[in-house]
Parts: sequence; structure tokens; C-alpha cells
Amino acid sequence: MEQALKGIRIADLTIITAGACATQMLADLGAEVIKVESGTYPDPFRYWQQGPADTSDGPPDPWNRSPSFNMVNRNKRGICLDLKHPAGRETFLKLVAKSDAVTENFRQGVMDRLGIGYETLREVNPGIVMLSLGSQGSGGPESHYGSYGSTLDALSGLMGITGYEDSHPIWSSGEVNYPDQVASIFGAGILLAALRQRAKSGKGTHIDLSQRELITTMIGEQVLEYTIDVRQPRQQGNARPEFAPNDCYRCADDDGWVAISVAGDEEWRRFAAAIERPELATDERFATHLERRGRAHELREIIEQWTSRRDKQAAMELLQRAGVRAGAVRTGAELLGDPHLNDRGYYVPIENTRAGHQTLRLAPYHLSETPPRVERPAPTLGQDTEDVLRDLLGLHDDEIEDLAREGVIANSPKGRRVR
Repeated sequence: MEQALKGIRIADLTIITAGACATQMLADLGAEVIKVESGTYPDPFRYWQQGPADTSDGPPDPWNRSPSFNMVNRNKRGICLDLKHPAGRETFLKLVAKSDAVTENFRQGVMDRLGIGYETLREVNPGIVMLSLGSQGSGGPESHYGSYGSTLDALSGLMGITGYEDSHPIWSSGEVNYPDQVASIFGAGILLAALRQRAKSGKGTHIDLSQRELITTMIGEQVLEYTIDVRQPRQQGNARPEFAPNDCYRCADDDGWVAISVAGDEEWRRFAAAIERPELATDERFATHLERRGRAHELREIIEQWTSRRDKQAAMELLQRAGVRAGAVRTGAELLGDPHLNDRGYYVPIENTRAGHQTLRLAPYHLSETPPRVERPAPTLGQDTEDVLRDLLGLHDDEIEDLAREGVIANSPKGRRVR
């Protein structure tokens, strides 16, 4: 059976995570995603986590080896066009005429300055759907601001409720830009909704998705709480009003931790029995939810007397059998060997043209008839340019040679020292 999105073509201008991961998910489900980069400005992800490059014994093309890039651009075709060159712009518009959607997450105004804004695209293709995964959205006094996931943490309000009490705000993660991951999932879904609308009406649409507003939406209950009683949400660290205890506890293995959340007095009784301290269930100091919250430090000592004698996996399994929510804190290496994830087929091995053997995560969802698949590695820079121009757009060999001679197409970065 054909994959769910086979027959949909996306001209993909997205970079880094928020956009590239969105189109990667669609490519995993069969969409033909053609990633468009420029030799003067390739996707910056090509230069992340690539290791030393300015050495004589380094790889000749480090821009094709970045694990970050290769993860979120698998299953895509890749072409290289200089959109600032009139011929590059003209060629891109030919691609738009044969596409169902265009995706981009440039800074506000870039698309219009390149001469490929939505109004121009729909003149070429009235049914085109354009997804703009903007930082702040296309309107408003701060629409021209640039952002990374970390700064969106701050502007969205998310950072205002993270961190520990009486401490400074903390990013949701220093390694993973949480807003980017959420925006990519939401972006893929809303693009499919717009394509369905077009299938019914024949009309295209421009999706103006604000990553900042999306993250604020996720903390909507905190905003609502303030409107009701003008109470500022406070930083609580790992503590949560509805759970007690609720924290991470040190285990016997090196740097091992287990997260434990206990909801309600009945679950507390199950927890006390599981750690072989049944007397805690009737101990007046911990008899109620509020008392346990108020004695969190005292409770930590008692709990860690038990967890510190067990490795995190054993502690988690024992508590889960007792009906208590618990999770071993996994490291990246442990996740790769995780038996549950491997049993579900979460990881897929693939041979990358330049980076060699890689293990990629697949998708957190299964479709029974048309599951997501990884059928090809991420493209090297400009890998499919000639095939797309010749076979899809109908350019002749002499026209392609002219574009190469003028520097419109390329298969290596131009004028950039790789770091």
C-alpha cells in the first residue's frame, strides 16, 4: 500500500529544527520534500556537531556529515539554488508551480525581499499552500525580532515558570530547544489541514504560525490563573501542587536517578508498602498531601534511604508494579539501547552517503497500514539539483550548465570557512 502522503510535493526552504523537522515528518509518511538551499547560505545545521574541520586530515566535505542535519532531513531530495540571483528565483518559481506547498522559517520579510512572498507564489500557483513557521508571526510590533528556541522560552512565558523557588529562570533545555520541537509537530499538522482545505475548495492559503504564541498556548492555564486571582505563577523546581512526593531521587548506580510522582493518599499507601515502610502510611507527619508537600526535605531522606540501595531500573520496575508512577532517568546512550523503544521499532539504521552508518529515531506514532519509513539519508548539498531541474522542471543540459557557470547552482558552500 502506498504511503499516506505519497503524491504531495513540498518545496522546503526551512532550516535548523522547527521547519526541517516538520517537513521530515511529512517525508517519512511519503511526501516528496525537495529541500532548497543556497551555496552562499546552506542550512546552518550542516555546521553543527560536525567535529574538527579546519585540519588537513579532516573530511573534505564536513557540511555533509552533521548528525543534527542528517537526522531532520532524511527522506528529502536536496537542490542548491541562489535565490538572490534572478535565474535562481525564476527556477524556484518553476518548482512552486509544480508543488503543493512551500515551507519556510526565515526571519520576517526575507521571503518578500527575495521576491518569493506568498502573493508572488500564488500568482504562479493559485493552489499553493505556504507555511511560515515564524518566530513572532507576521504581524505585531515585534514581528521583525529574531529568535532561537532559548529566547522563545523567555518571550513566551515558559521561562517565567521554570527554575527553582527564589532562583533565576532556567531554559527548558540547553541541549534541545523545546519550542522548536513543539513547533515542528504543530507545523506538520496544520499544513495537512490546509492541504485538506485546498482539496475541498481548490484554493491555497498562507499559514502564519507564530512559534512564540504556540508556546504561550501551552502554558495557557498559568495565564488564566493570573486573570482569575492575579496570582503570579511561581517557580517550583520539580515540585507540583498536585503531587507529593514529586522529584528525582538518587539511586545506587553511578549518577543514577529515578523520578517518582505520587498522586493522592491511596497511592501514597501503595508507595509506602512498596518501599517496605508501611508505617509511613499512618505517620501523622505524612498523612495528607499538604503535609507531605511541607515536609519534602524530610521525605527525601527517607525515600533515598530506599532508592540509594537500588539501581534506577530496579527501583522503577518495583514501583510501577505497585501502581506508583516512576521513571528511570535515561541518558542518551541508554536510550539507544532501550529495550522498549527498540521493541517498538523506534530506531532505524541507515547508511549515509558521506557520514557512514547512523542510527536515526523514527516517529512516536504508528500507522497500521502505512507506517512512516526512512528510505533515504539526508541529501548532500545540491545532491539532486540536476535531476530535479532536468526531470521535474524540464530544463535542458545547456540551461543547467549555464546556471552552474553563473553560480546559481552548486554542490559545496561558497565563500564560507567551515569551523
